[in-house]
Amino acid sequence: MATFADLMSLLMALFVLLFAMSSVDIVKYKAVVESFNETLGNGDELTPEQTSFFQSVQQGIDAQTPVIENPQTDEVDKSTREMQSLYKQLQSSFSLLGEQAVKIEFAEQSNQIKLVFPEQIAFDAGRAELKPHFVVLLRKLADLKKQPLLVKVVGHTDSRSITGGRFLNNWELSSARASSVVAQLVKDECVRPEQVQAIGVADTQPIDKSQTEQAFAKNRRVEILLLSMGEQNEKMAMQH
Repeated sequence: MATFADLMSLLMALFVLLFAMSSVDIVKYKAVVESFNETLGNGDELTPEQTSFFQSVQQGIDAQTPVIENPQTDEVDKSTREMQSLYKQLQSSFSLLGEQAVKIEFAEQSNQIKLVFPEQIAFDAGRAELKPHFVVLLRKLADLKKQPLLVKVVGHTDSRSITGGRFLNNWELSSARASSVVAQLVKDECVRPEQVQAIGVADTQPIDKSQTEQAFAKNRRVEILLLSMGEQNEKMAMQH
């Protein structure tokens, strides 16, 4: 007389036969096998041959279960490594010039690099023409055109009103300074025209809100933000 375990073995054999003759979802199939195992208990009612059969089926399922990789995660890791490498390269380049006034920061969470150039090394007061030494510093960014980066040049001023001169207000001055930097970077082929933006924010993003000469000097600056886009994102951005 056939036992319950014999009956279940026959059903399982039929199930495997159907599986071999068709394309079945591995995950669903694995769940069914585990259900059979639970129904039969811990193997107390199985013969050695039946136990061996179920184990071989389980091993076959495990071998066919695909390992799902996440290419997006791999690209993020690669992008972070590239930005860290660029950060170290920029630190080394400006260090060799002995330029201590330039600040270079790397924000790993947002995966971006920020270079801060104070007004004293970049522009004369109230003007948007680049100082010769500042032009030399900008040429240290020559490799940016090879990188999948979005380059944002942001002009900042202090909170004091402009009196006289060609600019009516701090918005015009900050925008003109950012545009001058962008024009120089494009002229020297440090960046590609499609990867760079000029932004003027006047006095809306101060480093120091106190009303002192030292604070005003800190706030008058130009920042160059390097944002990693990744190769795929850059290609998509260039298509629009």
